[in-house]
Amino acid sequence: FIHYAETGAQRPCRFIQERVGGVHGKRLLYVGSGNDHLVSLPLEQAGAFMVNLDVVSDPLEDLMAAGAQNCVCGDARQLPFRAETFDVVFSKGSLHHSQPITEPLRAMARVAKRGGHIIAAEPSKYSRLPRFLLPAGLGHPTPYEHALSSSDVARTLAMEGVDHLHCTALTHAPPGTPALLARPWERLGNAMPWLFNRFAFEFILVGQRGDGME
Repeated sequence: FIHYAETGAQRPCRFIQERVGGVHGKRLLYVGSGNDHLVSLPLEQAGAFMVNLDVVSDPLEDLMAAGAQNCVCGDARQLPFRAETFDVVFSKGSLHHSQPITEPLRAMARVAKRGGHIIAAEPSKYSRLPRFLLPAGLGHPTPYEHALSSSDVARTLAMEGVDHLHCTALTHAPPGTPALLARPWERLGNAMPWLFNRFAFEFILVGQRGDGME
């Protein structure tokens, strides 16, 4: 799980930096951050103005203790920010806890600047992985959540005026996989995405808020 957590943090950080042309001087909102210092702090250290939001205060206090500067306790479905505030609005593993997903995605699109990026990473319901490899909260739905597909997220964002949508695998191997197996699995996935992406444990989807969005 440690290997999964570390690689699962490095990849979205790298993905965000590459997609938006670097984060220095840009405003980023992490929706459903929890205490995820592995994602939040590297982006802040890279020069981003990071805002971390979660509905529970305790993990935000842990995140602040780790060094995060800006933490806000709030509801992802009703983000407490003005429209067009952030250059990048992203979430990782939180949308499937917020049903229906139209509400947080609509809120994310609202607070993104025109031309700004919206990024979502989620466990995929199409991963076809054995259930014993999927701990609760990581693609193994409880009665309070529902697994998502990239098409679910893309369809909702498109309805909110988000275009240039692109999806790829974030993590091919699930967190229950031993590191000796996970590493070659990830290498094979990166080398042959056309074969392995359909079975990937997590997807990451990015789009841009259209200039003509109301």
